[in-house]
Amino acid sequence: MTVTTPARTVTSSRARTARLLAVELLPPFVVALLILPFVIAHGKFWPWQPSTIDLQVYVYAVKDMLAGKDIFATTTPFWNLYFIYPPIAAVLMVPLAFGPYILWQLVWTFLLVLAQQSVLRRCGVPRGWKLGLIGVAVVVAMEPIRTTLGYGQVNTLLMALVVADLLPDAPGERRRIPQGTLIGLAAAIKLTPALFVLFAFSIGKVRTAVTATISFAVFTGIGAIFLWRETLTFWFGLSGGDTRTASPLYTGNQSLLGVFFRLGDSSRTTTLLGLAVAGIVALLAVVVASYWWRRGEKVFAVALVGLATCLASPLSWTHHYVWILPMAVAVFRTRLPRWVRVLAGFWVVWVSVCLPLALLPYGGNRERTYTFGQQLVANLGPMLGVVLVVGLAWGVISQSRSRLRAVQAAA
Repeated sequence: MTVTTPARTVTSSRARTARLLAVELLPPFVVALLILPFVIAHGKFWPWQPSTIDLQVYVYAVKDMLAGKDIFATTTPFWNLYFIYPPIAAVLMVPLAFGPYILWQLVWTFLLVLAQQSVLRRCGVPRGWKLGLIGVAVVVAMEPIRTTLGYGQVNTLLMALVVADLLPDAPGERRRIPQGTLIGLAAAIKLTPALFVLFAFSIGKVRTAVTATISFAVFTGIGAIFLWRETLTFWFGLSGGDTRTASPLYTGNQSLLGVFFRLGDSSRTTTLLGLAVAGIVALLAVVVASYWWRRGEKVFAVALVGLATCLASPLSWTHHYVWILPMAVAVFRTRLPRWVRVLAGFWVVWVSVCLPLALLPYGGNRERTYTFGQQLVANLGPMLGVVLVVGLAWGVISQSRSRLRAVQAAA
């Protein structure tokens, strides 16, 4: 007779968990390592030297910070890129200053894959080999995910923080930290996730919203303690639009402000109008998403707010649209109206293929010479988002009117 001891049971459980994680993580991680040198220009497959230029920015900024230099004066060799994140981001990235760069390329790639798989799992994708295979498909086929890996960006990591706060791994899952903490952390690193604070309020999660606000303030305060001068520089310079990156006109900027710049001009009036429209669309998306959250379509609601942050931000490069990942899951796994699934599905495909950068000339103000067809390709993505949000809002209004008429008729 075999007696199963508690210790043996724990060991067996850990072994099963390890095998499960290996099946889910190793396939997309290996594929990511294989394609990484080919994603961004000037990468090499052998010796393995992917051109993770944003990760390089983080490493250089952290090393300059530890040397007492101004992180916002840091530039990288060849690409001459600046560090443009809030100071707390540099503080949290201190480990990047130690060890060989190739080690951090491997670790960072693994963390991005882990974040991607975490999002898929929390959105309801079945665990095991299916999750692993879908992860491979995502790495290969979705441009925002693929180029986030290629650049060594933070986009997928921030999305995973927000999703972990709003979509627990299982119903009734016990949280180790207060809900809202991770949203606040994501917003402190990159301001756009702050829209989820409004979303939390709108769905009645007041404690989550308050916790997120406190978390944001605490992490921002930590950055200020270590880097007071840089904190002032960020809040009174970089966050106000002086990002030292490409102009909103650039085709790769798929925000609504980019659409206004390409279809109009770069004047202050156009800028203010574009930002105002973007803000209205973002708020409308929050209202619509809260409606669908209450109807049980939580993945769709979170994805819609995430994509609204991309529409509303003055600069949203194509690789910022990682929120297309949970939207893709929502399209296949929800009971949304058919027109919503078709339109959202087309948006997913459009963003994943990334035709604006694949087909159009860009840079050097070439966008000013676009034909009608080129303007359509350059701006269709954000416009699809606007049509989806406005259409959903009209649907909510129509249903509210129908209910009101029914109540009045019954009275």
